[in-house]
Amino acid sequence: MKHFLLIVFCSFCLTGIAQTGQLTINRVSQMPDLPSPYVMRDWKDVAVKYDQFIYVNAHTGDYFPLIGTRTPVNYPSITPIALDTYIGSPSTTQAEGINIIPSMVGATLVGINKSNQGGINWVEKTKDFFNKANGQNVYLNGSNAGSGGDWWYDVMPNIFFYQLYTQYPSISDYQTQFVSVADRWLAAVNAMGGRTAPWNVPNMNYRAWNLATMTGNSDGVKEPEAAGGIGWLLYHAYLETGEKKYLNGAQQSVEFLSSLTSNPSYELQLPYGAFVAAKMNAEQGTSYNVPKILNWCFDRGPLRGWGVIKGQWDGKDVSGLIGEANDGGNDYAFALNGFQQAGALVPLVKYDKRFTRDIAKWALNLANASRFFYRPYPSSQDDFTWSSTYDPDAVIAYEALKERDSHNGNLPLRATGDAKRNSWAATNLGLYGSSSVGYLAAVINTTDVDGILLLDANKTDFFLENAYPTYALYNPYATDKVVTLTLPAGTHDIYDALSETTIKTSVSGSTTITIKADEALLLTYVPAGTTLVAENGKLVGNDVIVDYHYGYDFTPDLRIKALGVANTMVEFGQSVPVYLTVENAGGASYAWHDDQGAEGTFTTSEFTWVAPNLAGENVLVVEVTAGGKTVTDSITFNVVESVPEPPVVSAITSENLWQPVSSQVVFTVSVTDDEDAINALQFDWTMTGGSLVSQSGATMTWQAPSTEGIYLITCEVTDQDGLTAGKTIPVLVKKSGTDETPVLAYYPLDGDTKDYSGNDFNATMQGVDETTDARGEEGKAYLFNSGSDLISVPNVSSLNFQDKITLSFWVKASSIPEETFILSHGSWEQRWKVSITPSGRLRWTVKTNSATRDLDSSFPLTLNQFYHFTAVYSGYSMELYADGELDAFIQHSGSIGTTSNSLTFGRKDSGEASYYLRGVLDEVRIYHAIVPPDEILTLKDKWYEVVTGVEDTQGSVQIYPNPSAGVISIQSNATMSSLQVFELTGKTVPTTVEFQNQNTARLTINTANGIFLIKVKAGSKMIVRKIVVQ
Repeated sequence: MKHFLLIVFCSFCLTGIAQTGQLTINRVSQMPDLPSPYVMRDWKDVAVKYDQFIYVNAHTGDYFPLIGTRTPVNYPSITPIALDTYIGSPSTTQAEGINIIPSMVGATLVGINKSNQGGINWVEKTKDFFNKANGQNVYLNGSNAGSGGDWWYDVMPNIFFYQLYTQYPSISDYQTQFVSVADRWLAAVNAMGGRTAPWNVPNMNYRAWNLATMTGNSDGVKEPEAAGGIGWLLYHAYLETGEKKYLNGAQQSVEFLSSLTSNPSYELQLPYGAFVAAKMNAEQGTSYNVPKILNWCFDRGPLRGWGVIKGQWDGKDVSGLIGEANDGGNDYAFALNGFQQAGALVPLVKYDKRFTRDIAKWALNLANASRFFYRPYPSSQDDFTWSSTYDPDAVIAYEALKERDSHNGNLPLRATGDAKRNSWAATNLGLYGSSSVGYLAAVINTTDVDGILLLDANKTDFFLENAYPTYALYNPYATDKVVTLTLPAGTHDIYDALSETTIKTSVSGSTTITIKADEALLLTYVPAGTTLVAENGKLVGNDVIVDYHYGYDFTPDLRIKALGVANTMVEFGQSVPVYLTVENAGGASYAWHDDQGAEGTFTTSEFTWVAPNLAGENVLVVEVTAGGKTVTDSITFNVVESVPEPPVVSAITSENLWQPVSSQVVFTVSVTDDEDAINALQFDWTMTGGSLVSQSGATMTWQAPSTEGIYLITCEVTDQDGLTAGKTIPVLVKKSGTDETPVLAYYPLDGDTKDYSGNDFNATMQGVDETTDARGEEGKAYLFNSGSDLISVPNVSSLNFQDKITLSFWVKASSIPEETFILSHGSWEQRWKVSITPSGRLRWTVKTNSATRDLDSSFPLTLNQFYHFTAVYSGYSMELYADGELDAFIQHSGSIGTTSNSLTFGRKDSGEASYYLRGVLDEVRIYHAIVPPDEILTLKDKWYEVVTGVEDTQGSVQIYPNPSAGVISIQSNATMSSLQVFELTGKTVPTTVEFQNQNTARLTINTANGIFLIKVKAGSKMIVRKIVVQ
């Protein structure tokens, strides 16, 4: 009777919907039932041939090879692969996790064994994306990357790894990596406020989360959709391990997502959140708002205008594609996003069958329109010549499609991308999007009726176990259609979850079914003769669920969400607060009992349990009864006479902030223990490089490596109770300087904006005013005080170097009402920038092909105070120096992005007047080099770089002969550290310098005759003399 009433109720509530029981996705309802023209590619063929193109076939010609090898970072025994992000990428060692890992997953989905393809185990080569050496201990977009810059670059590589793990679980280290990923993201959820004792939902409204510092990044556009991605990870960690802590973390994450009141759509993670919300509702009895979250996956969101595109471009249906859905004539769709959303949402229909019709209709539109990413289908395209020459099967997709391309004469339906415009690559053919085509291919199957697809609802449900084949079909026609199904081996009954009937019995080989006009089916192939039984709102056969919401029963039931305590190790007689979180418990009664026979009842969400005076395990069971149903949960306590306290490790310190290569360094660990003296503790030191020389008590001497880098030093301290605590610190190892580093561009800003390096990177200025510099000298710096104030350097290719950079400057901020830019070349979106955050900290940002990372100063700037800062990107690190001293550093790697934008002082770029500097800027130096720390210490005192032609007669320096024929001897009573020669204009003159000793040098001037200025650094003095060459 309950079954019948539920069906009647649903039919009544959903009148006006084309099919009984189906809910509408608003944006899908605006798409055509059958897109026109209908041209369906063989997506499985595309996916297989794409894999062959990248991993099997040999190529020669422009921009090849696409694939190569690189030096391992985390697993020295393997040879990681490099794969271009775009055709024509400039780097030969480019490697992005969001490109390489899904290429493996997608190929496996279409039947390719990537662990033994031509004798090569490609899967194992992905392990280096697990950032072990730098202590992140999760998958990231690069092998030596950092978290905290952009959540989708931090979370998605882990989702891709979890998918690959299900396909190749026996790969060495995968089991350990799987648990580490879960533990790290659970720790992040807890650090964001997730709790079970008592229950608390974390605040996940951040742009990203730094796993090293366990702090959030609130700058820029926030990405709260990451709660869905993290929930997906933690729920599947729970299914794989059975550890309830992961279920709690998943619930907290998805509860945060479900509680949002504004669409958080940003990139890829929201559809994964919709899927896991539906799956947890079906399997765990949660009550997340799937209709809201799922509609958000399609609606245009406010964060960046992201959504699903609808309508026609150039007279052709493009509905279903995903990207910037502006609905105003300038939509911008991306291949990667459609492929990934198909993989995430098609399996959702099993867990919430109310959306089968609209998801199947959307998948039809998406699969049809996705052909436009490939030659020859778009109306116009950027790189036809390369594609037609080298890609005969058209398996390399363009990164994006533009409704009307304003960069190419407003041509309609243009296959394009961001790479060429931003100088990232020579073409807009994007491998990183193409690599996910296997996800679309896995779920799409054609039938003998054009326009009716057979969607595999199991293929991309990656942790699925014990399930029968399940497929969704949608009839886009105005008349009923008969479709032929090819069945797997064996004899089957076919159950349709939408009509809740068995529509075929004892069929094998192939059979036909009828689909009503504009309706869908959700079919499960059940072994013939299987008895289907209704159990707790589900339909089950042979212990396999074939319908998760039988009778369309979506009513949330009584459930225990969490049972939590602060600690499960307790002392004799200890009073323990126990926190119970229950859902749908109207009129419930509550009781508890334990193994020792104690029992009780309670009426609130918290009660107190008293531990017995008996050592050992004791299980506390809680029972909740409502409406004739009882649910239980339990906690196992370890009862001891006294709970020992672990040691507390507060710090690991050394004398210096950075360490010279090959030096010996003494580290001391600061530790306290309530019970044991220092000499009773055991100290275990480990390091990711270098070697242990000796240790005594809490001190250790370390032999630093001979190679520059960031290394981790770890000390674990164990007390006599066997309890352990530890701490890990990063250590920056650098080479000391020998000669003065040549500057690429130098702007003294002493009354003009010329480049005094001699390299002619002269700047122009508008609006800025001369002001007093840090020495108190008038007219020797520039003041910025409005959005129209700007100093800019025209962009040239020689400013777009990608391997390393050092910047130095003086700055004084007068106010910081918002993020303010000091220096920028392409900003964080394309290349690098230096800014001041609203909290007053200096921020150094570098975008590479690995990730975009921020490094903040350790302190906020005091207003109206001068600071000298130096920022370094080395290829392995980002470093900040304040007044010459190392202040902060993090690991970062990859090739710096390129840009066509001007290099700007005081603004984000020449076209953006917001976020301008309010303050003073001076003495800007740009190096295409890594300036060593000991030289950085001297930069704040370098005020004599502008050569005026006025001789400094102070100082004991002898120069002879003068005039000369170009060969000069220089003697000084003080130690000479550098010699430079300039033209009177300030341009550097090429010379050869030979130091005979610290007081004598021989200098050869390799240029024509004339009058020059020689600058001698002797002791602490900088001495300038006029010389004549004739």
